[in-house]
Amino acid sequence: MSTILVIEDNPEMAENISAILSLARYSVITASNGKAGVEAAQKYHPDLVLCDIMMPELDGYGVLHLLSTNPETADIPFVFLTAKADRSDFRRGMNLGADDYVTKPFDGLDLLKVVELRLKKRAFMHSTYNNDLDGVNLFFNHAKELKDFQKLSEKRHVRTCHKREFLFMEGQTLNDVYFINKGRIKTYKSNEEGKELITGIHNPGDFLGYVSLLEDAPSHETAMVLEDAEIAIIPKQDFQILIYSSKDMARKFIQLLSNNLSEAENRLLDLAYQSVRQRVAGTLLKLNKVSGPPASKQTITIARKDISNIVGTATESLNRTLADFKDEGMIDLVNGGIRIVNPAGLEKMLRH
Repeated sequence: MSTILVIEDNPEMAENISAILSLARYSVITASNGKAGVEAAQKYHPDLVLCDIMMPELDGYGVLHLLSTNPETADIPFVFLTAKADRSDFRRGMNLGADDYVTKPFDGLDLLKVVELRLKKRAFMHSTYNNDLDGVNLFFNHAKELKDFQKLSEKRHVRTCHKREFLFMEGQTLNDVYFINKGRIKTYKSNEEGKELITGIHNPGDFLGYVSLLEDAPSHETAMVLEDAEIAIIPKQDFQILIYSSKDMARKFIQLLSNNLSEAENRLLDLAYQSVRQRVAGTLLKLNKVSGPPASKQTITIARKDISNIVGTATESLNRTLADFKDEGMIDLVNGGIRIVNPAGLEKMLRH
């Protein structure tokens, strides 16, 4: 049961609001002035605050300021109750961080709709979503229930891509964000001689293409399928709605996108501080971490050239290191692929 704090100095109005909320099965706490309201919010941590603007001692703006600057109460949805419909009052409240307004006199159903919407948004912002297609679809479905997000697409189109197929090209203007549901995608840049610099190997749960949309610029890299893949397409319009309609929503959506940033950072650190042997060991372990059969039965089928680009070394150096790993009993070279037989040994190598 959600708890709602009502801060209202008019006893009759406070009683009326409490009755409406109680009938809707909300738990209600009341405070007769702003000072008492701040104390109640700090004590009970309600799920939502309904607060009158014009009150003695401390008005609604003062209440909002005090609650929004306290980390323990800053994320509580705050809705003003006001008899004033002047635009300057609305603007001042929104600038301070109010979530919504209910103008007196109000219909009970309108009040309940505002309360329900704000509680849904709070629940959404506190939810976590799996980094898979079901999780992405659940995120979009929950977002679509909120005000300003009804224009989001009903479903994400899923595209099947085959090995060596290009998802997008360097210099291309992108109109979508791509979510990898199955398979692997490599991204790379090409220099004037046509030599590839691999910028990443992307696995299920990763997003691609969003940097170009944020920069409003052509893609800085090419994306090519390494293994048959399923790609969910998020249209540019949906991406822009989620990023630009609300700072809170943008922050929540970016949580889903941020895996790629930490991956890139870790790769740069590996290049700077690890030996070739360590980098090869780490790359093999990373490429082996995909859903499927047990690690000892998986075969890494990515081309040696691509692996050497990921490691940041020449293909000849990679081949010598793989031969050493085979002699040391770390890997097997089978059917043109690589199979890890001693993952613990490779992990130990990374720590020394």
